[in-house]
Amino acid sequence: MASAPPMEIMGPTGQAAPCPPTYEESVNAGTPFPPGAPQPPYPAQGYTQMYSPPPPPTGPGAPVVTVQTVYVQPGMVFGHTPVQVHCPNCAQTVVTRLDYSSGTMTWLTCAGLFIFGCIYGCCLIPFCVDSLKDVTHHCPNCSSVLGVFKRL
Repeated sequence: MASAPPMEIMGPTGQAAPCPPTYEESVNAGTPFPPGAPQPPYPAQGYTQMYSPPPPPTGPGAPVVTVQTVYVQPGMVFGHTPVQVHCPNCAQTVVTRLDYSSGTMTWLTCAGLFIFGCIYGCCLIPFCVDSLKDVTHHCPNCSSVLGVFKRL
């Protein structure tokens, strides 16, 4: 059997284009490694200059940099009792002030009592019981809302 002649790659002009060098030829062309030494799996690259940012300006016209401390409260859970938190508005550590408001649990309890026969005003008792109402936590200094606890 006769082997076929190597195929020529035709360029855009219709003439044979030169074959690109193999990986080994391109790696060994400019490597500083002695013959027989293990070659890196990539072509060696030289680094000429490392980037370093310019130094900050100093003197009377230099801008003043201020640093702000941010307090992050991980997993703060607001419940039916006051909690100690850091208020983001007034930047004070405070114990919250509670406000109660009628929510889903209050209305469902009222409806349940009405269905079971408490129709002469007894079904309105849940609106007087704080343990059935939703709780809103406020900062005692600036009165901002810090959190809400809903019964349902």
